[in-house]
Amino acid sequence: MNLTVGCKVEWTESVYTPYTEGETSDFIGERTITGRITAEGYAKKTNYHFFTIHVYGAEGVNAQEIEVNSKIVRRGVVLYPKCRLLATPDNYDELVKEKADRKENSSPVCYADSKELREGFED
Repeated sequence: MNLTVGCKVEWTESVYTPYTEGETSDFIGERTITGRITAEGYAKKTNYHFFTIHVYGAEGVNAQEIEVNSKIVRRGVVLYPKCRLLATPDNYDELVKEKADRKENSSPVCYADSKELREGFED
């Protein structure tokens, strides 16, 4: 699966107790959110993939915290494991290629076969 701008998605995410410094948050359940991806990109320093999503609805644990018609941001590692692709934009194939080109140029890890960029990586 490849998520791009314009994709309508539904995913289930884990919900935890609020974070308190020095303590471990407890898993309290899951919620399912439906929405459309309005923006996506890779963080320069970490290469994490982020998605901005226009929310259509949410159900499950603490679903009331997710407002319909709001925008939320989620990392790819949260979306991909339990995500269903409900619809794609007409130019989906073009967007997938553009996204791959951007990712390839965003992180030295993608060029690990180049000797000068392998510094710090063990063979």
